[in-house]
Amino acid sequence: MAFTTLNLGLTLTIPVNGSTNWGTTLFNTTWTKISNHNHTGAGDGNQMVTSSYSDNSVTSIKLSKNIGVTQASTLTPAGTTETLDFDLGNVQIIDLGAATGDVTLTLSNPVQGSLYRIFIIQGATVRDLVWPASVKWPQGQKILLSTDDDAKDYVTLYYDGTDYLSTAWDLDLK
Repeated sequence: MAFTTLNLGLTLTIPVNGSTNWGTTLFNTTWTKISNHNHTGAGDGNQMVTSSYSDNSVTSIKLSKNIGVTQASTLTPAGTTETLDFDLGNVQIIDLGAATGDVTLTLSNPVQGSLYRIFIIQGATVRDLVWPASVKWPQGQKILLSTDDDAKDYVTLYYDGTDYLSTAWDLDLK
């Protein structure tokens, strides 16, 4: 696999156009080098001290988020509200089995130009999702969730900086 190496006080390995696994390579090589040098990029070999990244300006989660394949833990709302925090992953799973009513969603920390994937698992008692007004559905019609116990639906959201443009599929094709 071909790479381009930049040496600006800190050597970073960047795969060239046409390389495979570039996201993983960039994460594994570049993150390792960044985390083993001062935040200033001095390249003196000293590991960053906790205060350099305690404000979360540089984290492995934020770096890996750029790869585009991070999945958050399954969310199981026990009440009627749930927050999807996209800093925790661009793939989210919501299991409605424990919800006590329809679940109102809050979407937080989106990044303009990002694509988010949401898997919804229906419980024994049918629940619906109440989406924020910023989620725009084709022809203005929001998804009708499957109603069978353990049925799965899939929603994609593209965040354009203001609104989420959506598509949806029933994953329990019969």
